[in-house]
Amino acid sequence: MTLNAREPFARNIAQQGDALTLLQSLPDGCAAVAFWDPQFREVLDKLAYGNEGARHGARCNLPQMSADYIDACLREIGRVLRPSGYCFRWIDDFGLCEGHHLRIGSDCLGRVGLMAWDNQRMGMGYRLRQHGDHLLVLQKPPIKAKTTWSDHGIANRWSEKVDRKIHPHVKPAGLIERLIAAVTLPGDLVIDPAAGSFVVMHAALRLGREFIGCDAVAPAIERFGEFAITNFPNSAAVPPVPTTGAER
Repeated sequence: MTLNAREPFARNIAQQGDALTLLQSLPDGCAAVAFWDPQFREVLDKLAYGNEGARHGARCNLPQMSADYIDACLREIGRVLRPSGYCFRWIDDFGLCEGHHLRIGSDCLGRVGLMAWDNQRMGMGYRLRQHGDHLLVLQKPPIKAKTTWSDHGIANRWSEKVDRKIHPHVKPAGLIERLIAAVTLPGDLVIDPAAGSFVVMHAALRLGREFIGCDAVAPAIERFGEFAITNFPNSAAVPPVPTTGAER
């Protein structure tokens, strides 16, 4: 079952929709944390590996986001985060080396950390073979550490295998759950406007957090939406309620 795009978006359920539209529908300062995993193929176009049709067909068929669209979404994420809230942005080697993250000023989202994720799978590369992604840790001002991050056992190198049969861009559920637990409290709102496999939703709900997210691609929602519909049967009819989360 696929839930079509809606305004306002529902909580705690997998639904189809546009990332920027979802973000623009949310009030200022309502979210404790955001995850951002944009679909961006500039590196594939630049390097032209030539074998992506055979080996990466599912990935190639995903709708691509422009650089301007990605930046617009990041600025909206900065708006909807509460003060000192976090944004975890996935980025590959190419985007990191080209400084794509520098297009967003620190007055919107400050850069406070960088993680390297090893997915235990050899990828493509003319020189160095890809073996995962990077995760930028961004924080909305004011920049604070001690009062906003509770888990000091998370290393900046993380190894976790994922099943790409689930989704071409599935991300590590174990890491995501640790990060959510580290920067939020029960009842806080977690957002993921490009949800893909909805692994962030599952992690948030397991931890007792609220979730709002969507994905532009219906097949991903058809596969993962049944969990949400079964466990939260009324969520599709309930509009999101602005919240700033629990006080720290």
